[in-house]
Amino acid sequence: MKEISCNNGDVRIYAGGKTVATAFESKIPNANIIRLPSVIVQSRGIIDAIYCCEPFTFKNEMWAYTNDNEVTVKYLYYVIKNNLEFFRNAASGMGSLPQISHSVTEDFIINLPSIDEQQKIVSILDKFDKITNNIIDGIPAEIEARKIQYEYYRDKLLTFKMKQK
Repeated sequence: MKEISCNNGDVRIYAGGKTVATAFESKIPNANIIRLPSVIVQSRGIIDAIYCCEPFTFKNEMWAYTNDNEVTVKYLYYVIKNNLEFFRNAASGMGSLPQISHSVTEDFIINLPSIDEQQKIVSILDKFDKITNNIIDGIPAEIEARKIQYEYYRDKLLTFKMKQK
């Protein structure tokens, strides 16, 4: 990966742990490039899920769920992220590094609401994710919202009606 990695590559390569690189597709041997919105399941060592909507490939011990409907894939991503504790518990006791098998996610039953309901859920969770994970947008916006809220309640609490004599 070090030999082919470059900052302006057109394909992301996911490897074990948190290792991610970018490279040009022409430099990736035996490239199996996925070009659909996907949920990548990290199944060994770090048990986690990654949402990816740009061209990517991955090394062993990972798999991906794809669909041409981005809403459904993003919904699946949030479901898996919300249930990471389940997947991590399923991995305990499988050798020195935690590991789950493909069947752990394949056999996991999820509720699949209508596409409209999925869209609402994804939209809300995307907004929340942006606020909590984007320092540039999220924190200043949150500080400004709390400031306005504080001023509102301060004005309500400190406004007294004068008694008429």
